[in-house]
Formats: sequence, C-alpha cells, structure tokens
Amino acid sequence: MNKVIFFTAVLIAALGLAGTDLLVGCADDSVSSATHRASETAPNIVILIADDLGWNDVGAYGNRQVQTPNLDQLSASGLRFDNAFLTTSSCSASRASILTGKYPHTNGLVHLHQALSAKETTLGLLLRQGGYYTEAVGKWGIGGATASQFASVIEENTDSSTERWVERLRQRPRDMPFFFWLASRDPHPPHRESDDSVPYKYAPGTLEIPTGLVDGPGTRREFARYYREVSRFDRDVGRVVAELNAQGVLDNTLLIVMSDNGRPFPGAKENLYDDGIKTPFILHWPQGITQPGVRPQLLSMVDLAPTLLDLAGLPVAAGMQGHSFVDLLTNPHGKIREYIYAERNWHGRNYHERAVRSLDYLYKENQFPLHGLCNNSPYSHTAAYKELLQAYQDGRLTGAARDCFAETRARIELLAVDSDGNARLDNLAGDTAYAGALATMRTTLAQWRQQTGDFDYVPYSPPAGNH
Repeated sequence: MNKVIFFTAVLIAALGLAGTDLLVGCADDSVSSATHRASETAPNIVILIADDLGWNDVGAYGNRQVQTPNLDQLSASGLRFDNAFLTTSSCSASRASILTGKYPHTNGLVHLHQALSAKETTLGLLLRQGGYYTEAVGKWGIGGATASQFASVIEENTDSSTERWVERLRQRPRDMPFFFWLASRDPHPPHRESDDSVPYKYAPGTLEIPTGLVDGPGTRREFARYYREVSRFDRDVGRVVAELNAQGVLDNTLLIVMSDNGRPFPGAKENLYDDGIKTPFILHWPQGITQPGVRPQLLSMVDLAPTLLDLAGLPVAAGMQGHSFVDLLTNPHGKIREYIYAERNWHGRNYHERAVRSLDYLYKENQFPLHGLCNNSPYSHTAAYKELLQAYQDGRLTGAARDCFAETRARIELLAVDSDGNARLDNLAGDTAYAGALATMRTTLAQWRQQTGDFDYVPYSPPAGNH
C-alpha cells in the first residue's frame, strides 16, 4: 500500500510535491466567499488526462495499430474534437493552463517544474465554491501552492499513478456534484518492457512508424512499449466508466479524455507543431450529448475552464482567456474561434517560440534558439533518435526530416494545413505565393502577444535541485 503523508497547504508549498504521495485537505475558509451555486442540473465532471499521449495514437483518431476500445466507445457515443489544441507542449505549463483557463505567460507557470502561484485561481476552487466536491488524483505536477483549492489532492508517484482512481470515486461525498481531475502518468517514458495486467501486447515487427521517424528495429521496440502504456491508460479509463455506471451517475457525468502534450518522440512533445500541441479530445455525457459526432472546429484548452463553469451554471472567472464552447455540444455548425495560440519556453533548455494556427495555416516565430529541431534533443539517448541521426548522417533523410538536424533554424515558419487537417512541415515563409497568408498570421500573432502581455526571450535557469 502506498504511504500517504498528510501536509498542510503551507508545508506543501515549502517542500514541493516531488517524490511523495500526498493527500491534501482544504481549509474551510477557501470556500467561504462563494456567491454563486451550481445549477441543480449541473453535470458531474471528470477529466481523464494522459501524460504524453499523441493525438493520433488513439483508435478513434484513425490509428489502426493501437488498442483503445474504451476511448473508442466513448468517442462513438459522444463527441470527438479533431482540432483541439494545447497552449504549450510541456507538462507543468500545459496542466496549469487547462486548470486556470489562461495562457502560460499569463498565469506565470511557463517553464517545466515551476509551481503555479497561489494567486492564481483553478477550477478546483471555482467549482468547489459553486457547491462541487473537487479532487485531483494521480499526477499533479504544478506545485503545492494551489493544492489547497481542491478538497483534496492525492499524488501517487507510481508507474501509472491511477491505482486510487476508482477507490476515490467510491469514497466521494454522495450528496453533491463532483469534479475529479484524474491524471495518469501513462504513456510517459520510461516505458516498461511488459505489464501482464495490460490485455494488449504489440509485436514490434508488425508496427507502422509515423512519418518523420526512421522505421528501424529500435524505433519499433519503443513504439511497442509506448502503445502498451496507451492501452493501459485506456484500461484505466474503462475502469472509471464502469465505476460511474455502477454508481448510477454515468448519464449525468461529463467525461473528458485528453492529453497534456504530444507523444514522447522526436518532433512531437515539446514542439509547437501539430504532433506536439494537438490533443485527443473526447467528450462523453449521455444526458447532455444526445447527438454523437465529430467536431472539426478549432478549440484551445483555455476554452475548457470557461466551458465547465458555463455548464455548471457558474460565472466565468475574470481573467480567463478562453471562450465557452457549450454551443458546440448541440450545434455541429457552431464556431468558437478563428485561431488558437501556443508557446514554447524552458523545458530542460531554453526556448522562446510562439505560434498561431488556423484551419489553414500554422505560423511560428522562433526567438531562441536557432538550432534545428533534433539538435541537442532530449531524446538523444533513445533508439528512435539514434536511428534518425544515423539516417541523417548516411544522407537518407529528405525534406523536413533532414531539416531537423539543421545547424540553424528559421526565425519564421509558415506551414500549410493539408486535406487531412495536419500542418505539413514544409516552410512556406519565403514563397511569394503565400505572402498574404504570412502577413495575416504574423499580424494575428503580434496582436495576441500584445493583448495578453507576452514577454520576449529571457534566459532561464531552474532553481537548484529542480531538474
């Protein structure tokens, strides 16, 4: 049994969360200022968030190799959003952005392993003030300063960190609506060779490797282990669905399945291309989603917090930067936004990149660094990277894959979105045929940066002992 250590919120803020399993209680005065209560018809809310799950590594999104029957069923009987984007492709900042409804440079958690300031307000507090029971279970990752905004936060530093999901759902108060933030560590590396509890096994020799990586034996082995953990996340989601059904509350529970960033392979996680910032986004709510289907509209994850407050009948908090997409739950032709925005900051080393994406283009500006995507890569120890590097050294890479190892990197990038809805990696910024699109996207990004108070590149070094 995991050892659970009880801390006050002050002690958590002082010591941090790393390396411990925590149960954090909230003081009563954290909800004493409530002035609004959730509507009587407000749904229960459960967010199931994976760690490093690529948007297209789910069966419902067209991946025919990975086994995700529970996610596929939720998608078939709910809504699948095909253009849902994160505000960054870095764990801590991404999660803080989702919970606050603000961009990283606005809420202040811009770098990996930073802590979200106690001055920021999360969904855990806003829904709690509205009469919800709120709890986070699994991976936390945003520091202890805001943990007291939830009724409890339980962090488990185990292989998947999902062991207590069902237990905590059973132990919740039964006389109030609930919001659970259930955060898995799957499929974040390191990936174990095997796990007998997972019903699906993957033979490396049968797998197809995504474009941009080398189809080599090492890469295939890594994907086999990665897919196994994707299936383990799916299994854990299925256990939650079964428990909610057994409790008789599934019909009025909004289940949201998503990821915090892209798959942990070169060209995906940490980057502002589609494979880094696009997330699977599946909504299931039998009582509220009566016409299942697919939604192609653009969504940003700063839109999620305003939407959940809207569904609960609660006011959207001042300072939130997203828009409620409640209309899209019943209106397949609705439209929430023209553009989504994303940023890249320190994640093991310094970066400063900003991006804007429409349904037609992805535009990106790089202030720092000017090295290629694959240079100084955090994946340099992996077989996938080594096989990619060897192919580059042998002269076997072409196009964007070869440019990954460029000594210098374009400051400006304009990518066109293809007929499948994916931004191609060919840089069109110097093509005069796209001059109009380039000017529009550049102006749009500049306006967003000014309106949100974005900052230019400043070198960053993490606090001592924080890595």
